[in-house]
Amino acid sequence: MSEESNPLQKVRDQTVTALIHRAQTDAEFRDVLLNDPHKAIERILGVDPLPGHKINIIQEQPGEINIVLPANLDESELPDSLLDLASGGTSFSAFILYGPPYPDKKPKKR
Repeated sequence: MSEESNPLQKVRDQTVTALIHRAQTDAEFRDVLLNDPHKAIERILGVDPLPGHKINIIQEQPGEINIVLPANLDESELPDSLLDLASGGTSFSAFILYGPPYPDKKPKKR
């Protein structure tokens, strides 16, 4: 299955994009993402679809470039909640664009 047609890869990519965008615009969320990635994902999606997985967040430093080669996603190893999210009905982007509402406070102005 090509990456373009793999719904699980699309969900992963969209989730990562949403996490990065939110972390770049909300300093408090960035701290949560660095210290408790599962909590940050739950804030974005409304649920933590991978509670049994270890999530590593790597913050690039000036002069660094990190390239992460993701593991191949195997549908047989993922929980039903993530498969449901990836498999149709509602587009994942609806979660990012329209909800859930972010429950935490607005970003601090610098």
